[in-house]
Amino acid sequence: MPNPLANFVEQLMSGPKIRRGWEGLRHTIVGLAHDYWKDGNWERAAAPAANNLKINCDFPKVSVEPPVERDPIISSMGLWHAQPGEISEKMWGQGCVTPGDKHVTDLLIKPLGLTKEMSVFDLSAGLGGRLRQITEKFGVYVTGLEPDPDIAKRGMELSAAAGLGKHAAIEAYDPMSLTTPRLYDCIIARETIYRVPDKEKFIKSIIACCKSKAQVSFTDYIVNSESRDHPAMIAWRAFEQGADPIGLVEMAEIWARAGISIRLHDDQTDYYKKEVKAGLVKFAKFMASGVRPDAETKRAIEKRITVWAHRIAALENGMKFYRFYGLRS
Repeated sequence: MPNPLANFVEQLMSGPKIRRGWEGLRHTIVGLAHDYWKDGNWERAAAPAANNLKINCDFPKVSVEPPVERDPIISSMGLWHAQPGEISEKMWGQGCVTPGDKHVTDLLIKPLGLTKEMSVFDLSAGLGGRLRQITEKFGVYVTGLEPDPDIAKRGMELSAAAGLGKHAAIEAYDPMSLTTPRLYDCIIARETIYRVPDKEKFIKSIIACCKSKAQVSFTDYIVNSESRDHPAMIAWRAFEQGADPIGLVEMAEIWARAGISIRLHDDQTDYYKKEVKAGLVKFAKFMASGVRPDAETKRAIEKRITVWAHRIAALENGMKFYRFYGLRS
């Protein structure tokens, strides 16, 4: 079976503008095919459309220091069995499941003016790295919700292990059934709204969790109407279940109808793409260190890489990554 990581990078290399920028990563990953990848028989996790995906992206060179990795969970057979969210951690850093998490967290919290008297509600807690960063810096209580139950469970374990089980608590939730017994001063989220089917209902339920002068700070993918029918966008939405981003004007209007005025929208796409590349370089170096994944982890790696292949293609063909800040009227 072909090495899906090598296949992914070969596709990235299809554009002549990026050959030099990706050459080192390409050789590292292709080399893995001759090491561990050929030793297992397992089903492909990727959609058939991914096999024909053509990506043309122009990333500047990024210098990435060799990562200092914690030891992965090793089975009795000497194989790595990735814990929930751990593959993403190998890309983005310990406790992080999204690109550039520490920097983006700073962007999200800067306009909030946090004090220890304020309460924060995070609707995309992940493994809780962001929550723990906020509570350690400001002394605030952060309530975290995460759509993936397995990631939420492990994230709560990490918060408890750090002695922050109460200050940075994490629970699983269904975005379409959001309720809370208390009201919050600040709502934050990362890349959440784009995959919620009924965005109007979800945002109204968010407002129901807000105090009268609450603030919202979030990031999301944006696709304006002129880009929605691009083949890369169609392929991405077909592969990533539930992905359906809206346009910039639509985003502002849907929040306005719910009573939130969007005061700031900031295009962070160029930074985001650099972070994606840096994370893939980091992951390639980790895999090249000799770790050998089990069959389940191989399937998870392929799915994660294919998701990013589609997202990169979308980002190079009209999709944007925005940071937003708003106030309740």
